[in-house]
Amino acid sequence: MADAANYKRVLNNCKSKSHEVQMYFPHFERLVIEFSWDVSISYVFAILERAKHMTVYCGIIKLHNTEKTLTRTLVDKDHMSRGRFRELFKIVFGKEIEKCLLQKLSEAEKIRDKIVHGKDWTAEEARRALVDVFEFAEGFNNFVNELAGFKPIGGELRGLKGAKASLSKETSRWVLRGMGIGIEKNEPVRVPSCPKAT
Repeated sequence: MADAANYKRVLNNCKSKSHEVQMYFPHFERLVIEFSWDVSISYVFAILERAKHMTVYCGIIKLHNTEKTLTRTLVDKDHMSRGRFRELFKIVFGKEIEKCLLQKLSEAEKIRDKIVHGKDWTAEEARRALVDVFEFAEGFNNFVNELAGFKPIGGELRGLKGAKASLSKETSRWVLRGMGIGIEKNEPVRVPSCPKAT
């Protein structure tokens, strides 16, 4: 377990991570030094939300070959709660996120929830949550890289798909609907009818 005894150790933990992870949180060090812990917690979770959307988006276009613009639009519109992200991850990548990674994330989320909902929290809890976020980010990057060949948190994403042509927008829409993306709540799925033979 990484040490979170004081702010210097929290920063050292961040600096021990890969360059990609460090650069994905560019203002982290300044926030830790200049502001209270709740500001740093809010910041890292806002950045982590972006990473979750990028993970799902990149996974879909790389592994399922959907059209980029439509995929981005529909993934961005998806209300990606914690459970929804985990569900989509399994659908997109065909495997659940490793339990040890989810444990790190869940522990950090408990402290984040205390902070944003105005409940009592301690500096020690906040420091531990920040260390857990960076442990999750590093491990998650490696996990996704092993599964799909890219790092969603700060990794190089240009040329992610390669030269393979994407599916058409219409076909992509059906692939995304099959994943539960782009369907309004309680919306019936309408299959277009074929013209009658004459």
